[in-house]
Amino acid sequence: MKKAAKIIGIVAGIIVIIVIIAVLASPDEETEPFNEQAVTPQTVQAALSDVSGTSVELGDCITDIQVLSHAGTDNPDDFIVHVYFKPESIWDEEDAVQTAVQSSIKAMEILFQNEAVAEVAMWEQLEFTDKYGSTETETAVRLTMTKITADQVVNWETVSDLAWADYSSFFDLADLEYIHPAIAQEL
Repeated sequence: MKKAAKIIGIVAGIIVIIVIIAVLASPDEETEPFNEQAVTPQTVQAALSDVSGTSVELGDCITDIQVLSHAGTDNPDDFIVHVYFKPESIWDEEDAVQTAVQSSIKAMEILFQNEAVAEVAMWEQLEFTDKYGSTETETAVRLTMTKITADQVVNWETVSDLAWADYSSFFDLADLEYIHPAIAQEL
């Protein structure tokens, strides 16, 4: 009797171990690529969570995402995406602009793969201190591009390479750009 109970216990233990190994070895559920998902703040955050290759890991620095449906665009089924991000560190004014440009290029390349995204606005937020010592977070650089412009980009990697050499080359491509006056005067 004891021998039978021992054998049952061993068999049950082996089954439990096999189940645990099977669960751990099974691949995670793969999510749809962003271009096949609904455009929401959550799907945008997930799509941008692994964006790197710039001096900032964009996913860790995103402070807000706004998805506006049909906000002044021609198509009632499209969205305008605003991504606000605050890099942890910036060396100087040129680095602030370069970080904004490279982060925008990488994010726009991903976001415009979804046909429902009609416009992307990237808002780099930094701390600014006035002459009285008051510090506030303000928009340092804002870059906006429409789907129409993005569809003309043949190779995002080439655009990125050109912007590394001269970030202002992306300003010629973007539909709107803004640089905080305190940064602009130092460039």
